[in-house]
This record gives sequence, structure tokens and C-alpha cells, in this order.
Amino acid sequence: MTAVLLNAARPWAAADAVHAAVRGCAAGLDGVGLVDSPRLFPDPFLETERVLSATDAVLAGPCVASLGLRHPVTVAGAVRTLERHHPGRVLTVVGRGESSVRNEGLPAPPMAAYTAALAALRERLTTADGPVAAGRVLGAASGPRTVAATATALGGVLVDVGVDAGVVARAVRLAREHDPGVAVWLFLRATLTSSAAESAAAAEPVLGSCAMRLAAAPDWYGIPAADVAAVRAAARSHDYARHGTADARGGATTAADSLVRERFVLTGDPGAITARLRPLAGLGVAGVVLAGGVAGVEDRLAELVPALRAGLRTPEDDR
Repeated sequence: MTAVLLNAARPWAAADAVHAAVRGCAAGLDGVGLVDSPRLFPDPFLETERVLSATDAVLAGPCVASLGLRHPVTVAGAVRTLERHHPGRVLTVVGRGESSVRNEGLPAPPMAAYTAALAALRERLTTADGPVAAGRVLGAASGPRTVAATATALGGVLVDVGVDAGVVARAVRLAREHDPGVAVWLFLRATLTSSAAESAAAAEPVLGSCAMRLAAAPDWYGIPAADVAAVRAAARSHDYARHGTADARGGATTAADSLVRERFVLTGDPGAITARLRPLAGLGVAGVVLAGGVAGVEDRLAELVPALRAGLRTPEDDR
């Protein structure tokens, strides 16, 4: 059965991660991821300890720990400590940094430096005699270079390329070309809605950051040349100082909003969401992380989680 976690985007003033984990697990989630952006959210490693100590969550961990702010040695030490106290229950996702580095006025690490950091993590955590099982340390990736580099250097990828079946399949195939045994998870933005207007409102906070991914690699995502300028305008509408919150876009609208929403956000009733995911069922995805920034995602988890699992179910799951 596909593991499903919620990336619990809980700003400093909001209800805490333990509350989110308790509610989410009661609704069928396997656990939670904790966001890493110090100006916006509490420390994800400390919050992971709280969640794993106070709840029955199967998995929890930082998602996405910023290697633009954190040295891989300190990340490895923190993960190893969590694993020692909660063996088998720590899922760690790392990345180059998004809101975290932007909000500190820092550049994202160059790809060569980032790849070296991933390799250092793998050496310290998931080698044959390492303290963490392979498949529970992932790198977030949303473009072809990062997918390839992450699969090669780390051996685990959280694919964040939206919900277009062709693009997702291409990303998974690319990861496996570089490491046939790579663990693949999907980062999905999904919520249950009952109207087009409700779907648009639910997706609005995340459209700018999704457009950033399309704008960075329009050819790879198959964006028509005539739409690239509008996609870039949508990308500029995102406020990284409020990334992961309901106000991340400030009500901006652009001509590319519907295109970005269709490529990146699953909405509709449970049957519609299951149907959208069915083409991905044979990809061998180990798990899903749900974006916590999508409006309403936590309101109907008890219906959403089974819909996601049904869409990704394979015959082997029923044996």
C-alpha cells in the first residue's frame, strides 16, 4: 500500500505539528513532513522528535530540509539521532532550498556543490552499514538536472513535477536511468472540491511556486512557446516570504493560472482524483507527500487519502 504523508506547513503562530499529525493519522495518513524555513516555521528536526514521541505516526521527518542553509554533516547527525530514538520511523527529504535561502538573501547552492552534499548524506546515512534504510532519505527534484543528480548521488527522489502523467512518468524513468534501484516518492498538490470556483480558490496559494518549476524548464514540461511568457508572469506572482502559507500569492491572477493549475493541482471529487492518478499506478511509487499549502487539503483527508491510494494501487497491493 502506498504511504501517504502530509507536509504540515505550520507557521510559528499556527496549531502545531503534533496536532496535525494526530488529526492526519486518525484520517488515514501514515505521518507528516515538517517544513524547513526558519523565518516561517519551527525547526523541522525538533518538531519531528515531538511528533514521533507523542503520536503513533508511522513516518515523520523534515520535508524539505534546506541544504542551502544546513551542512550535510549536521543534517546527517540530526537524522541519525532521530533514527536512534525512533528506528524505522524517520523519513528525511532534503533540497537545495527555496523560501529558506531566498528569505535569508542567499543563493541556492550550485548544482555541483549540492550534488556533493547529497553524496555526503548518502555516505553517512544509507550505505550498506549505514544507520538509515535506503529509501528513507530522499532529495526533492522538479527539473531534469536535479532529478538525475539526486538519483545518482542520493538514491532516493521526491519527484515534484506536478500531475501530468507524461511528465511524471518521464521524471521517474529519468531517475531510474541513473539508479535502477532508486526510491521514488511523489510530491502532490491535491484537495477535494465540488466546483470549478472552489478548485481555483484551493490552488491559488501554490500556483506561483508551481509556475516557477514550469518556467525553469518549459521544454521539459512541454509548455507551448506561446504560453511561456504568461507562465513566467505567474511565477513572479509568488511571494517567497510567505511561501507555504495561504497568502503566498496575495490574490494575484495571471493568464497562465488555469494552465498551471491543470498541470500541478489535483482537484475534484474522490473519483476524479483516483482517475487522474490511475496512469501512474505502474510506476512503482513508494509514497506520496501531500502539499500542506493547498487550501482545504486537511478538511477531508478521510476521503482524500483513500482516493490517492486507489489511484496508485497495483495488483500486487491486493495480494
